[in-house]
Amino acid sequence: VIVKGHSSIDEALLSGESLPVVKGPGEALVGGSVNVEGPLSVRVDKVGQDTVLSHILRLLERAQTEKPAITQMADRAASRFVAAVLVLAAVVAGYWWTADPQRWLEITIAVLVVTCPCALSLATPTALTAATGTLSTLGLLTTRGHALEGLARATHMVFDKTGTLTQGRVRLLRTHRFSDLDRRRILQLAAALERHSEHPIARALVEAADRLTVTAREVHNAPGDGLRGRVGGSEYFLGTPRFIARHCGEVAQGERIDAILQRGNTVVLLAQRGVLHAVFELGDEPRPDASHLVRHLRGQGLKVLLLSGDHPRAVRSTAQRIGIDPGSATGGLSPAQKLERVRALQSRGAVVAMVGDGVNDAPVLAGAQVSIAMGSGAQVALASADMVMLSNRLMGLGTALGLARKTRRIIRQNLVWALTYNALALPAAATGLVAPWMAAIGMSASSLLVVANALRLTGRADPAPGD
Repeated sequence: VIVKGHSSIDEALLSGESLPVVKGPGEALVGGSVNVEGPLSVRVDKVGQDTVLSHILRLLERAQTEKPAITQMADRAASRFVAAVLVLAAVVAGYWWTADPQRWLEITIAVLVVTCPCALSLATPTALTAATGTLSTLGLLTTRGHALEGLARATHMVFDKTGTLTQGRVRLLRTHRFSDLDRRRILQLAAALERHSEHPIARALVEAADRLTVTAREVHNAPGDGLRGRVGGSEYFLGTPRFIARHCGEVAQGERIDAILQRGNTVVLLAQRGVLHAVFELGDEPRPDASHLVRHLRGQGLKVLLLSGDHPRAVRSTAQRIGIDPGSATGGLSPAQKLERVRALQSRGAVVAMVGDGVNDAPVLAGAQVSIAMGSGAQVALASADMVMLSNRLMGLGTALGLARKTRRIIRQNLVWALTYNALALPAAATGLVAPWMAAIGMSASSLLVVANALRLTGRADPAPGD
C-alpha cells in the first residue's frame, strides 16, 4: 500500500493493462508490478501465499490438474492387439498341430510375424514427430504431445490483447492540430517536455519527434497527470485533459475533442494558457497480420474471442480494428474471470485454444485444451503453454491450424491402413497361405507405408492466406 508519493505503475504482466495506471497514497500495489515514474514509500501488507501472484499460481496449478487427459488410443489398442494375437497364435498352433503337425510351426511363426503391431504403434508418433518438426521451422515450438490433436479439434480460439494481438508498445497514432503551429514544431515541443519523464507515453512522443532541436527548462512533472515547462520564453503544458483544464482553462472542449476521446485510445494534450495546440492520440497498435489471422480462423470455422485485463474501451477498439465481433471481446477481466469464461465454454462442449503472454494468462493457458504462449511473454505463461510461438508472425497460427488438421487426417489414414492390413493378413497367415518370409516382407512394408505417409507432413507447410 502506498504511504507517500504519486507515480504511474506498470501492471501489464499481471493485469494486461497496456498503459501504466496512476496511484497515490492509500492505494494498493501488486507485487511484480513496475514503478515507472516518481519515488514511493510503501507498506508491505501481504507476503508469501497471500500475494496476488501466489493466488495466480494456485489457479495455474488447479487448472493444470483439471486439464482433460488426451488418451493415446493407438497405444492402448496395440497392447490389447498383442494379447489377442498371442491367444490366436496359440489357437492356430493347436489346430495345425492336430491337422498337419509338419506345418504348425511355420504357420504359427507367420501369424506372429505378419500381425506385428508395428504399423499400429507407429501410426500416431511418426505423424506427430513429422508435424512438430515442420512447426518448429515456422517458429512454433510444441512442448506437449497432445497440442496438435487439441489444435486440430479446436472450435474456439481465445486471445489476450496486450502483447499478443497487439505489439505491446505504446506508439503515436495520430496528431490533431488545433493551432497555427506545424506538426514538426508541435512534436518538438512535446518531446522537449517528455524528455524529463520515463513514462511509456513519453518514450513514444520522443521517438516520434526523431531528433530534438529544442530544450525545455524548469520542467515540473506531476506523475500520471502531465508536465509543464518553458521552451524559449513561453510556458507549455502537456498532459491529460484534466491537467490541461486545471492549468490552461477550458481549452479542450468541443465535439472534435469528444470524438477523439471516444476512440478508446490514450490522449495527451499540448497547450498554453488559453490555447490548445494539439491532441496526441496514442495506443498499442495491433500486429500487422492480426486481422489476416482473425479472418483466416473464422474462415476455418473457429469462433474467435478476445479476453483481456485491459480497459474495456481499449479492448473494444482493438477488436473492431482486427475484425473480432464486439460481442466476443471483453475487457477488465481478472485471471480468475478469464478462467471462468473458458470453463463455461468447455462446459458447453467447446474445444478451446488460448493464446496469451502475461502472468495473468497463465491459469487460463493451463485450463484450455491447447495453449499457445508468445515467446516474448512471461516465464510462467511459457511454462503453462502447450506450444510456444518464437516468431512474431501471428499468421503462423493459421498455418499451424491447417497442419494440425492434416496431421489428424494422416493419423487416421495410418490407423485405417494398419487395421485393414492386419484384418487381411491375419486370416491369410492362419490358413497357411502366407509363408514366414512373406509375412516378414508384409510386416516391414506395412510399417514403411505408415512412415512414408507421415513424411508428407515434413518440409515447408502450406502457408495460410496472408502468411
